[in-house]
Amino acid sequence: MKTLYLHIGTPKTGTSAIQELCVLNQETLNKKGYCYPVFKTSYAGFSKRRNGMFLQKSIYKDGVRQTEEEKKFFEENMNEVFHLFKTYDNVILSDEGIWAASYELRRSLWKDLKELGGSHDFAVKVIVYLRRQDVYMVSRWKQRVKGNALKKSDGDIPWEEYIANVPENLQLDYYAALERISAALGKENIIVRRYERGSFPDGLIQADFLKVIGLELTDEYVLEKETVNQSLSGNTCEIKRVVNTLEDITEKESLFLRRALLGYSRISEEAYPRSMFSVQEAKDFMEKFRQGNRKVAKEYMNEPDGELFEMSFPDAEKWEKDNPYMLDDVIRFAAESDISVLRRMEEENKALKDELKSLRTELDGLKNKLRHPLKTGIKILLKKRK
Repeated sequence: MKTLYLHIGTPKTGTSAIQELCVLNQETLNKKGYCYPVFKTSYAGFSKRRNGMFLQKSIYKDGVRQTEEEKKFFEENMNEVFHLFKTYDNVILSDEGIWAASYELRRSLWKDLKELGGSHDFAVKVIVYLRRQDVYMVSRWKQRVKGNALKKSDGDIPWEEYIANVPENLQLDYYAALERISAALGKENIIVRRYERGSFPDGLIQADFLKVIGLELTDEYVLEKETVNQSLSGNTCEIKRVVNTLEDITEKESLFLRRALLGYSRISEEAYPRSMFSVQEAKDFMEKFRQGNRKVAKEYMNEPDGELFEMSFPDAEKWEKDNPYMLDDVIRFAAESDISVLRRMEEENKALKDELKSLRTELDGLKNKLRHPLKTGIKILLKKRK
């Protein structure tokens, strides 16, 4: 039977690396009977490599949700999938937004895919990577603070407020979320993987993903050099969060200040290495999910006596805003910003000088032609004859 592999994240679990693997190695995958389609329909501001976005993305115009347009995109792209199954045994779709959207905005997604699979003779296999909940929440908060521009996210919320109000659609109760999917598709069609580098073949999530779909990472595949998504440390993250609250800041200015903070974030982290959770807070937070996580390991990964995640808690102190290193970091931030401005001004000044020099050369040449119009005319005629 044909198989639709649907990789749904979760967020912050190497999704971009998996999508890049599939896009870069289309020909190799095709030869092995797999296809990672890039559809004509796309969404402004989002990469086309997120080819499963049509399964979850809501469309709004003037604040009104366009359900008919969403349905049209869904049908157009699924028709393309049906067509691809005539050539390939396996089609791969990927988008980490599906994990949250299927909780509320696209509740019928699993039922719809099950019915389509039955009527078009293909199985639906869901691939989901899970990250330890406390680690995920810290990573998610830092990313939203780092990426916030013009209040497009909740990146101006203090950590304590953020962790006290976890949105339900994040579905941190992994067992409950998986049960909703398996109710439509069956447990046998849910492939659960730990997002822990030590559990991947050779430490590569790309190798793990290929193994999941029945392939092996060999020299045939091209891997893009891994890009490190540098995060902000406690103090630099807090400075950026405060910057995000400014009303009149532009997106360009926000990105400029972020670069300044990233320039010394490691120095800040080395001077004041702290965790957003205290050890006890992390234990208490994870205790809420321990029973469900064990059920995931038992029922979805065939590990009856295992823990879903490695459950050690590093003995790190909790980050506090009123710490003796904050003033140093604020001074660094001010200095780094000013130095960056001066460097940019120097670069722009040099570019202007070079442009002015070029214009002067052209002007001198024009003046020379105007002084000797006869010589200039003769030169032009001689060039035409040649």
